[in-house]
Amino acid sequence: MKRMAVVTSAHPWGDPRVFGRELAACLEWGLEVHLFAVPPRDGWRPVPGLRLHPLPDPGSRLARIRGALGLWRAVLREGPFPLVHFHDPELLPAMALVGILAPGTFLLYDIHEDLPLQFRSKAYLPPWARQPLERLAEWALGLAARLFDGFAPATEAIARPWPRASTRVVHNYPRAVFHVPPRTPDPLRVLYMGGLSRGRGIPLALEAVRIARHRVPGLRLELAGWILEPEVGRLVKEAAREGWCRHLETLEAGALAAHAAGAGIGLVTLLPQPNYLESLPTKLFEYMALGIPVLASDFPLWRELVGESGAGRVVRPEAGPLAQALVAMALDPAALQEHARRGRAAYLDRYRWEVEAANLRWHLERAGALERTFPKDDP
Repeated sequence: MKRMAVVTSAHPWGDPRVFGRELAACLEWGLEVHLFAVPPRDGWRPVPGLRLHPLPDPGSRLARIRGALGLWRAVLREGPFPLVHFHDPELLPAMALVGILAPGTFLLYDIHEDLPLQFRSKAYLPPWARQPLERLAEWALGLAARLFDGFAPATEAIARPWPRASTRVVHNYPRAVFHVPPRTPDPLRVLYMGGLSRGRGIPLALEAVRIARHRVPGLRLELAGWILEPEVGRLVKEAAREGWCRHLETLEAGALAAHAAGAGIGLVTLLPQPNYLESLPTKLFEYMALGIPVLASDFPLWRELVGESGAGRVVRPEAGPLAQALVAMALDPAALQEHARRGRAAYLDRYRWEVEAANLRWHLERAGALERTFPKDDP
């Protein structure tokens, strides 16, 4: 059995891309996976083929970054690993050291977001610091393109600057765990799944539902995910006290799917920040998988995807237009059922992990971790 390491310092246990899809696929393909990650707070249950090397819970962003800088020691101590698959840009210095100190290690960088655009968009950074950090990120990624062996970006837009011969996109499409029996959409159930923050449009969604309830009094909002900002947490608690909003702590993927099925409208309300404009949020495809009609921010990429699939509608990410769209969708149950049907069909045809996993396998075959099924010169 061939060994590999999976390293993440920033992603919480249960992250769908890291744990639910890519790591699970590696185990299914028969690899011995050594996972370097912060374990779940409620305890870790052993999984055949998986060995956990627990990282301490850092408690703060700065402590997490400091801890990431020293992770090269842990990886080398537990190695050698022919393949190291890592997920966070803060790991770039540590993984570069692994490559220098353990020659022959195949380093696969899984690129979830456009890092320079992230720095341009982060509200917690003072404006004067954003451009210098963006330039530093561009320099670091240029160096990474020469140091590392493979690149697995989440979208075509993120893939553009990386070397073509060693890059293949691995989209954030959901696994078959979301193959739950579809239910008739309940027009009064509005759902949001994922991290709860200002940039993801949670205050916008709360205000839009509050406005829409003047026309559709029974409308209610369900939020399923982590509260990422204290200010957003206070807004959610206020709406919950008013009786029309419910916040669910993050659930295991199967339980979340069972709970979410039957919602009438699934929100994807990210704000038009540079790092979101060409992203493909997992929740969009999860809604499609569950037969939940989509209401998404009107970004060009999303407009094309939602329009082609027929999975729902897009709207300008502002409280007034979003409220109007919520009212229109809630008052048209027949259209909701058609959106649900077409979105589910598009998911089954192309937007699911069972189709997408081949792109991750391409990387592992290049690394020599799996027997080749792709031609050696396949770009």
